[in-house]
Formats: sequence, C-alpha cells, structure tokens
Amino acid sequence: EECHLLHSAWNDLTKVWTLPVIHALSLKQPARFNELKRRIQNISATSLAERLNELDQRKVIERKVYPETPPRVEYALTKKGVELSVILGTLAEWVMKWDKPSNGTDRANDEKVRASARSK
Repeated sequence: EECHLLHSAWNDLTKVWTLPVIHALSLKQPARFNELKRRIQNISATSLAERLNELDQRKVIERKVYPETPPRVEYALTKKGVELSVILGTLAEWVMKWDKPSNGTDRANDEKVRASARSK
C-alpha cells in the first residue's frame, strides 16, 4: 500500500512541468493563470492548465474563483503543497551539493571512497 502510494505520487510529481508549477507558486501566491504562464518559461497554456488541474485534484493547490465579471481565478498552494514545496527545496539543495559539475579533485575523492569500500 505505502509503496503504491509513493509510486503514484512520484509519477505525478515527475510529469513534465509539475515541479516548475509548484516552484512558481511557492515564489508568490496567489497567482493567476497568465501570471504563472509568464513565470514558467516555454510552458504552453494547455500544459499549464493540465498541471494545475492535476495538482488541484491531488489537493496540492487550490483554485479559487471569484464571482466577478470578467471572472477572476487564482491559484495557491494548500498546506499540503507548502509542505511539498519545502521538501522540494531540500531536494534542490541536495542536488546542488552532490550533482554539481565535479572537478578533478571531486573525481579523485570519489575514486578513493570507492576503492576504500571495495577493500572492506
């Protein structure tokens, strides 16, 4: 059960444009559709609409429609979405720490660690 839930969540999060949408909302919220489209370079209106709908269904974001003319719709992270954003920020820090382009020194240290592990 737990593995299935994790797998399902992972599949949703790794869809193209999902992480940029969450990140864009974490920078400033609430945000309107066109504001998000401007923040996320090269995303199509169709892709943005799909990701927003999926994230709304998973309760990562909320969609608020104001009874105005013309209609105004705003998107914001839910409590669940804010918590996910924090986790993604931590993941980004981890990636920057470990997956930055390595220089010769890093490569040499990696080889020493591997050699040490093999000798045990």
